[in-house]
Amino acid sequence: MRRSYIDGAWVEASGEGWVSRSPADREDVLGEFVEDVSAADAAVEAARRARPAWEALGLTGRAAALRLFERALDARVDAIADVIAREVGKPRWEALGEAKALGAKVGLTLGAGMEEVRERLLPGSQTWMDGGFRYRPLGVCAVLGPFNFPLHLANGHILAALAMGNAVVFKPSELSPACAELYMEAAHEAGLPPGVLNMVQGRRAVGERLVVSPHVQGILFTGSVATGLAIRRATVEQPWKLLALELGGKNTAIVLPGADLERAAHEVGTGALLTAGQRCTATSRLVVAESLAEGLIARLARIFRRVEVGHPLEDATFMGPLIHEEAVSRFLAGASSAAAEGMEAVVAPEACEVRRGGRTLPGCYVRPALWRATRRPDGQGVHDSEEIFGPDLVVHVVEDGASDEEIASIANATPYGLAMSIFSGEASRLEGLAPRLECGILNLNRGTVGASSVLPFGGVKMSGNHRAAASLATRYCAWPVSTLRDEVRMDPAQRMARFPGWDA
Repeated sequence: MRRSYIDGAWVEASGEGWVSRSPADREDVLGEFVEDVSAADAAVEAARRARPAWEALGLTGRAAALRLFERALDARVDAIADVIAREVGKPRWEALGEAKALGAKVGLTLGAGMEEVRERLLPGSQTWMDGGFRYRPLGVCAVLGPFNFPLHLANGHILAALAMGNAVVFKPSELSPACAELYMEAAHEAGLPPGVLNMVQGRRAVGERLVVSPHVQGILFTGSVATGLAIRRATVEQPWKLLALELGGKNTAIVLPGADLERAAHEVGTGALLTAGQRCTATSRLVVAESLAEGLIARLARIFRRVEVGHPLEDATFMGPLIHEEAVSRFLAGASSAAAEGMEAVVAPEACEVRRGGRTLPGCYVRPALWRATRRPDGQGVHDSEEIFGPDLVVHVVEDGASDEEIASIANATPYGLAMSIFSGEASRLEGLAPRLECGILNLNRGTVGASSVLPFGGVKMSGNHRAAASLATRYCAWPVSTLRDEVRMDPAQRMARFPGWDA
């Protein structure tokens, strides 16, 4: 049985257990883990006790501790990459990128992140006490992580919260508990003060206990819309809680006359297939000008048919498995809904076999799906409104002379608003379309996936609640306190002018 980490020590849990199995090979077991709901309360209490002293260290003291954490993470890059690849099925080359980003995030947080929350002074003030504002930590923050970036996304929340002087309780996805355990081993080795960073393993019940705890001041969540809405409902009578919700996307690439077809095909194909489509920024919709449509669709079909699907530890693999059998079933079910939604299959989705070591793997492998829409989207149906979280792309063809309004109406015909891309030889098309597109990330001649940590990250509509992450993460881990100051003693004449009869 695997453990939680509370108050600077590994804690043996008692409760219902579950097994973490690799989606790449269901016979590959990463460990048995235990859900202990009471551990959530113990972790919150440990964080409450530790937080005042952690804040009192000041940024210099906290930065020194986080730099030790950075070194411990960097020392485990290969081990972390191996566990990510096995536990969530991400190809190892991709998992290695995630593992390397963990330590690098420390410098970004202490640099660009802290610049976002520096003191601001009124004109003429010498210090914030003369007139200005400074930020204070929220208190205890609960970080609820996803499986697709099991450490990178949680790490961004955790480091921002810690840098600001908060204490943290981390609940990883129940689909990636082994990844979280390795992360916490680095925290333990780094010698973070007991209680400053805690981790509790568990499923829904543990998450619910953290969410409703009256002693948790911030909930930093990445995951599904359904869970995000459940968090909102559960905290409706706790208005003091800050919710930072990143809830996914249904992301559109737009390819216009003058675009480089080879670049567009490469970027759109990568965006659709990377991480087997299990990214919140995955490209799942495409709007393309009629004169380019056949050439682009043919290129994408070739990519979709030839992409190397395989075990994540094999060097040649570009696309690993989906996360579990239920995800495979949901993905394949899209074929039955496609016809009713006016979709023609260019490349039909299907389950596939992968062999390794002389045997067929019992894994969750699929081939990607490419669809051509036969009618304009209405924002309804699976393929235009739901985050399938698999390698699924729908193509909408428009006339070469389509207006910006028409293109934008198709791109926006989805409840989500995270990422979009425009491919064009004319930068002015970005300027014309940008004010009409409902998204938080808008790229020119590059795909929807792959974001910069020195820029904000987040979306609008059902993609979240506008608390942009990455460089702005420190902002949602704190609140601003404004200060004005007058002289200690009041001029008697001033006092009498304000309140006649004061001395009567």
